[in-house]
Amino acid sequence: MLSAPRPQNESERLSALRALQILDTPSEERFDRITELTQQIFNVPIAYIALIDSDRQWFKSKCGLTTDETGRDVSFCGHAINQDEPLIIPDTHSDERFADNPLVTEDPMIRFYVGFPLAGPGGYNVGTLCIADRAPRNPDEIDLEAMAHLAAMAKHELNMVDVIRSQKELIDAKSMLIRTQQRQTSELAEAAKYARSLIPEALVDGPVTSDWLYEACSELGGDVMGHLLLPGGRIAFYLVDVMGHGIGAALHGSAIQSAIRSQSLPDCHFEDPLSVFQALNGRFPMADHGNRFCTMFYGVLDPETGKLDYVNAGHPPPFAFSGHASPKTLDSTASLVGLGMEAEASSDSVQLQPDSECWIYSDAAIELKDASGHDMGINGLRDAISLVRMSNQGHSPTQAMRQLLSSFSGQDRFEDDLSLLVFKWHGSK
Repeated sequence: MLSAPRPQNESERLSALRALQILDTPSEERFDRITELTQQIFNVPIAYIALIDSDRQWFKSKCGLTTDETGRDVSFCGHAINQDEPLIIPDTHSDERFADNPLVTEDPMIRFYVGFPLAGPGGYNVGTLCIADRAPRNPDEIDLEAMAHLAAMAKHELNMVDVIRSQKELIDAKSMLIRTQQRQTSELAEAAKYARSLIPEALVDGPVTSDWLYEACSELGGDVMGHLLLPGGRIAFYLVDVMGHGIGAALHGSAIQSAIRSQSLPDCHFEDPLSVFQALNGRFPMADHGNRFCTMFYGVLDPETGKLDYVNAGHPPPFAFSGHASPKTLDSTASLVGLGMEAEASSDSVQLQPDSECWIYSDAAIELKDASGHDMGINGLRDAISLVRMSNQGHSPTQAMRQLLSSFSGQDRFEDDLSLLVFKWHGSK
């Protein structure tokens, strides 16, 4: 028996699997329907959906099996996840990898196997849809195209796990918030704390460092932001501003934050900003979400080269500062998220120089008014950031900017959600 080798991306693959939070959960009809249909279509005694954990194969849904899991070292699916095409074994007795496997020599006595890998968050293969028989079979008898459609259904349901769970959590949270005013106050405070906890800690080491500030104008805000560590060492920075304030905007923003943070948007490549915009646009159409839309900036930085690829979906243009040169504005490349205007969207890129800073902000920063009623505006904010960069070396740039904005407006608390996200590229190693 030959155990399957571990994929090179095993740590990322396991992280994607754990992000689904599906291991050891009860059976679900939506998965069971797929395995039952697969068993019937291909007239096999065994069909199952398996997830490959670090040391075990766990069955989310199964027909014809009595156990809930097996060791990963004896699993057929441990081999299947190492490839993108289906693994087909006409006769296990003729395959040196499986001839003496206990799943072949003992119950369930597998002689024939077909397994389709299932990709989860980030495109990593986290499991399989499989059929098995206790007698060898000719692979030509199997309609692989039909099984590929069933595997696509299983993959879709698998990638909907996080979205469905997020929706349930948000609905439950909203129900609790409206029971009593006292309970509402308490729950709002907890929700605000949770929303803030979703923002990852600032980057403090390496070629890229970051700093952020988030202040909701009410107990709950509609801004979400953060960063993602992507394959190949790339880093995505994002800021999303949902229309409106209060519970509705916060719930909408939390759903978007969850989808981005767990990288659970189906068929989305999170290293491709345009793909992220298209996936969010399709997942959160305003017609299905209380006519709510949002602006978004999503940029992917390559720390080796300093190249920043981005999509600006109707968001106030971030500034890319390099030395004493005039900053470059990262203007809009797409419509607002939720309008469904994907055909007109595009991405753009900018080449950063060593020690460049990119400032991303919500519209609250440019809509502040001074005592005379004059707006800060984009030009005013640009000049304010330049002042902070010159006079605030070694300190938190976002805190310094917050103090400057407060002085400009004469207000200690702002009338809109204020979000600032700053990252600095120090240059390649």
